[in-house]
Amino acid sequence: MQFGEKKAVGAAVASGAAAGIANATYVFASAVAVAEAAGLTGAAATSSALATLGGGAIAADGGGMAAGVTAIAAAAAWPAAGVAVVVFGGYQLYKSPTVRSWASTRLEQAQGK
Repeated sequence: MQFGEKKAVGAAVASGAAAGIANATYVFASAVAVAEAAGLTGAAATSSALATLGGGAIAADGGGMAAGVTAIAAAAAWPAAGVAVVVFGGYQLYKSPTVRSWASTRLEQAQGK
């Protein structure tokens, strides 16, 4: 892997992580806000939010807090993977000989050569 590709991979991972974290934060904050609107506060609101995201309490045949944590991880992972693939794919397209040839031809035409 060349230095430019390493930088592109780093940028793709960082962009993807930022998108994933933003999405997971939104999902969890929304669930906590619903729990707080129901009158819960602090740890009770957090536990309720996680259990809600997990499909309900284990006693009620839901996945409980563990499934809620998994749901938040999934909410972070899918956008992260998608953005990372798009960013790195864009870099690969930019570096492809076909695109470079097309761009240089267009530039020469614009300059009147």
